[in-house]
Amino acid sequence: MTNTKQKMGLFSCILMAIGSIIGASIFATTPIAIKIVGGNGIVLGFILAAVVVVLRTLPELIMSAALPANGASYMYLTRLVNPYLGALDAFNELMVGVMKIATMSLTFAVYFKMLIPAIPEQVTAIACIILFTIISTYGVRASSSVQNIAVVVLLIALAAFIFGGIGAATVSFAEVISTTVQLSSLWAAMGIMHGSLIGANVLIYAAEDIEDPGKNIPISFAVSTGITAIIYAIMAYVCVAVMPNFYEIDNLATVAGKFLGSAMLVFFIAGGALLAVVTSINSAMLMFSRINFSAARDGLFPYQVCKSNQYNAPFVSLWIIAAVATFFIVSGFNLNDVVKITTIPGLLLSPILFLGVFRIKKFYPNCYKNSFLKTPHWLNCVFSVIAMAVCFSLGYYVLFQMEAKNWISMIVYYALAVVYTIWRVSYIKKTEGVNLFEKMRTTYQPWEAREEAAKASLAEKAR
Repeated sequence: MTNTKQKMGLFSCILMAIGSIIGASIFATTPIAIKIVGGNGIVLGFILAAVVVVLRTLPELIMSAALPANGASYMYLTRLVNPYLGALDAFNELMVGVMKIATMSLTFAVYFKMLIPAIPEQVTAIACIILFTIISTYGVRASSSVQNIAVVVLLIALAAFIFGGIGAATVSFAEVISTTVQLSSLWAAMGIMHGSLIGANVLIYAAEDIEDPGKNIPISFAVSTGITAIIYAIMAYVCVAVMPNFYEIDNLATVAGKFLGSAMLVFFIAGGALLAVVTSINSAMLMFSRINFSAARDGLFPYQVCKSNQYNAPFVSLWIIAAVATFFIVSGFNLNDVVKITTIPGLLLSPILFLGVFRIKKFYPNCYKNSFLKTPHWLNCVFSVIAMAVCFSLGYYVLFQMEAKNWISMIVYYALAVVYTIWRVSYIKKTEGVNLFEKMRTTYQPWEAREEAAKASLAEKAR
């Protein structure tokens, strides 16, 4: 268990979540979304996109508030639903995590090259991965300290864009929000915008590294998602207000160049775009290393992967992620294709994860009843059904973006995962004399202890 002194408090959780949400995507997707929905719908779009993100994440929040655990999705699937689905999630997250870190590092390199053109992008991307892997090996405290500083600077850069842009606005806020919006265009744009607001769920996957996770995770998620949605909506208004001919907007730097001086523009790129990527990489390291750790603890991955150092950091898992991400960067693999390959399984797996909400009351009734989130069970089930519908709806668009080579690559990857799993099951049976999937189904002792504590707490309240 992680020492309390090494855990993140509420304030650090909020900053970690904000930094995870505000990634490079906001700098790229805002112009695209504006062109789809039009200037008059972009502000409302970001607010509604936040609602979609909340609906999509509510089932995970419900389970995390009652049963916090590192590697959340894997743990909920193996213990509450089915270990076979947990294994599928582990392999999916392994690839998604590696590719997210690789793509974000390359994005960082693209922005960094604007400041120092002489350094090759691959060198910068690999250096970025190594740096944040080293930081992560010093534990969650080190990661959160770096995140806190980076997010503060990032917010200052965004504030410079907002306040400078409002001063140069040629269209009033009332004009932007008062005109009608085409609903079909709004929904299409929200599919892009909601992706820019996802990220606070990183806390759910590192729950055991957080103080009072059952309470602090839901609070941090709500605060960070709400704050970020408002920031995005105001930034979108600035884009439209400064450049009413919004079809000419290529990126936020184009807009910022209209009203920021050269020095402030450099600060906006360095403190905004670069640090947005940095904070996302930092939180991704925290999230995906914990999922690999949990799968290795059960034996699905080699046991060495779950080794921790004196800072309670899963250093083997971290360096494996770094090594594989570096391999993809060096090999020049088409990262856009890999993103498509990993997106579909993720969207299709999310609804399966939400089945845990229907099962949690049966296995851990006291934890569920004593949870910080007091919504009734029937309503939680309704939320889960809505979240499933949202995932399938959003996945529909991506599904038809995949080419034949994407399907083939995806099938090959999961076929290899199946072959490995069959071998691993045989190996564990031979060396330990146990069934791996039965082992993955074994009750998690911290949850059992939490259930007993919740039972005692409810009995005390009933007196």
